[in-house]
Amino acid sequence: MPPPHPAMSPKASSGLRWMTPRDAEPHTVEARMKRSGDQERRSRTGARTAPAPATLDPSPTRRPSQEASMKTLDTQPTLPRRAVLRAAALAGLSTAVLWRPRGVAAQKSGRIVFATWGTQKTGIEVVTISGPDYGKVRAMVQAGQTEWDVVEVNPDFQWIGARDGLLERLDFNVIDKSPILPDPKLVTDYSVPQVLWSRVMVYNTKQFTKDSHPKSWQEAWDLGRFPGKRALYNKPNGGSLEIALLADGVPADKLYPLDVDRALKSLDKIKRQVIWYDTNQQITQLMVSNQFAVGIAPDGRAMAAIGQAAPFAIEPNQSILTWSAFVVPKGAPNREGAMRLLSWVLTPEAQSAIAMAFPYGPVVPKAYDTIPAERAAILAGGPQQKGKYILADERWWAENLAAVAEKFTAWRIG
Repeated sequence: MPPPHPAMSPKASSGLRWMTPRDAEPHTVEARMKRSGDQERRSRTGARTAPAPATLDPSPTRRPSQEASMKTLDTQPTLPRRAVLRAAALAGLSTAVLWRPRGVAAQKSGRIVFATWGTQKTGIEVVTISGPDYGKVRAMVQAGQTEWDVVEVNPDFQWIGARDGLLERLDFNVIDKSPILPDPKLVTDYSVPQVLWSRVMVYNTKQFTKDSHPKSWQEAWDLGRFPGKRALYNKPNGGSLEIALLADGVPADKLYPLDVDRALKSLDKIKRQVIWYDTNQQITQLMVSNQFAVGIAPDGRAMAAIGQAAPFAIEPNQSILTWSAFVVPKGAPNREGAMRLLSWVLTPEAQSAIAMAFPYGPVVPKAYDTIPAERAAILAGGPQQKGKYILADERWWAENLAAVAEKFTAWRIG
């Protein structure tokens, strides 16, 4: 899932999502693929006996059996796929689906939402595993030894993985895409969205009040009226270029294709006041230690910091909305089971359960019918962001990231 992050809301059964080791990897997907492929390693959790059937309960309160399941999965030895399949057969289930979530928190909470409830609803044993990401996908596919069935990815991989022949076409005779938010960026022949998350403005409540804080990126660029340090992500596709253009007066519906030169000139205006953070974990630390006045942060990380008593609040206006996606690697051993799992994931019932376990927004609007109002108020794409967010053009980033990263890095060190 986004950046992934630690828990914040008492309503959540588990954490926000933690960023995976990608934080320390090169900016481009191709570079990440090469690096992960060169350093390929095998690490996966084993299969378990399926829990007794139970009614799907999207409430954030864990039942004792769920606690025990999480502990079992967290401490099991690693097993090869063959052992996973044997365990699933002994449990009387269909062939297992191996699902590779993006981060530690996603693995833990995902075991409740997907491994437990997904197994109950589909009759397929869903097993979460860990390991490298894009490079591993490339290595497995090119070697004809694909082990994973479903992989959670950043949205740029929807197009790059398809372009490079690494993904299976999804079967939309099995997967009903009609309930998904009606935006052409979210669904491709090779991917469906999983959840929504946002990059949001955060402001220091020791310096600004609810009424007097900056309410747009243009105002955030006004160092005279709103003095203090600015915290920005040092990756080019981390929202800094988009908000720089918004600060320079570019209308939200005219952001893409990004005018990178104009964005960098806008960033020149505040460059001396910027604290650049390298990972999503770092922005949480900067907020908790009260290091800046205004910044941009993943919503989950921001809520995690606020939950740790960081003196900050979120301004939802001009949020950059994005998503995480599900893909099926080429040659997936249980392609049919993967399609069935993805079909369930996109039901209102499953999307509601995900939103109660993770503070990320559903991609199926109908899910809000069963999400309590106080929970909906913190979710990306929810009522607090209605009419205020900008959906990132992740396809543009997939096609332009390498060139923009080179220019952005040259500007930063210049």
